[in-house]
Amino acid sequence: MAKKYVLSVCGTGGVTSGVVADKIRDICKRHGIDVEVATAKAVEISSKLESQHFDLIASATRVKETTVPVMNCMAFLSGVGEEALEQKIVEALK
Repeated sequence: MAKKYVLSVCGTGGVTSGVVADKIRDICKRHGIDVEVATAKAVEISSKLESQHFDLIASATRVKETTVPVMNCMAFLSGVGEEALEQKIVEALK
């Protein structure tokens, strides 16, 4: 399976996007998905997409429409719906 690239974003590109990125790395490891996860501020999405290919944007904030699929990952922060979100991520990256 080819390596997958995920951009984890939040308002400041700091702690929250890092928490989401760590969750995605853990999920992918458990499901045998080779993944590289980068973090960024939501306002940096356009420039990041210009410089690198991403298969998925994992967001902890509102994101403008983009050509890359965006998945709301607030469940990783609240714990509500976390299992369903995990399944969606696995399906999106396989």
